Amino acid sequence: MPTIELLNQDPDRTESHLYRIMNKHLRSRDLRAVRIVVAYVSWGGLSLIANEVEAFLKREGNVRTIFGVGNGVTTSDALCYAHYLQSKFSAYSESFGVQWDYSDSTFHPKFVEFEYPDRKTILVGSANLTNGGMAANHEITLTVTVPREDNLSAFVDGMWKNYLKLSKKVNPPCIRELAKRQSLGREKGGGPRGEQLGLRLKRAKKPLFAHILDGDSPASFKHGRLSETSTLSEKPDQLYLQILGETGGGHQVQLPVATLATFFGVGEGEGREVTFKFARGEEVRVQLTHFENNTHRIRLRPIKQLQRPAILVFIRSDEDEYKVRV
Repeated sequence: MPTIELLNQDPDRTESHLYRIMNKHLRSRDLRAVRIVVAYVSWGGLSLIANEVEAFLKREGNVRTIFGVGNGVTTSDALCYAHYLQSKFSAYSESFGVQWDYSDSTFHPKFVEFEYPDRKTILVGSANLTNGGMAANHEITLTVTVPREDNLSAFVDGMWKNYLKLSKKVNPPCIRELAKRQSLGREKGGGPRGEQLGLRLKRAKKPLFAHILDGDSPASFKHGRLSETSTLSEKPDQLYLQILGETGGGHQVQLPVATLATFFGVGEGEGREVTFKFARGEEVRVQLTHFENNTHRIRLRPIKQLQRPAILVFIRSDEDEYKVRV
């Protein structure tokens, strides 16, 4: 007979947080496979289970996901991380996206399946794979455990196949197209301002690029993945750049080439004209071009007489426009 349990996530009760329940399954040595179909996904939510997911994949467990995309909520970093897992664990990880473009209809399922040798545990409820869905919101989840040969298990297999027919593989061209259509969400969210719950969550290293760089893959693999998706990952609001000795008579800055993609959004072989605004009202318009060099020089004449060492703070203020503080 099926075993049924109703889980009530209460932000004030850490033991009820969904990510803790998922991590407990992922740490099980008997676990064989995981399938997830979820409408809304963020790196913030995925980071709560990322370490356990990767440890499970290293044990040759299988993880397949179907995420809702193009809905204005699922973020670019969530999809970049899905692509990263597919690249690192190509034999055991697959990720797909469903783009359901109807004004009066939404792709809205929340389903997680843990497969064991003799049983399946299925979680269905209200929670998405976001910070809120995994811990910070009040959510209700129904947990059903059934024998592998149960009719419900066969029904779930059929459901999965139907969703796969609607799906496309998650990859950089897919993410880039969604970004071009401005249909991706933001990690920081944009809800109404008010009193915050202030819940402190234990999570994997953030931002996403830090989690990838701190992983155990070879450097060439990590840099390759970051190169593929660096212009797609959500951009930081500020860049701190230390400048030391004189360069080009004192008015040039050596910009690390990695920042061209991760901060300015200029991919390999691309160029972009940007404006830097200094506190005294000076403006400098600069062409940023992503060459293969390790650094890129830009001329910022307002810093010519600046005493070194110093730190320049670039603050994103508008599209292709940055304030500069010293």
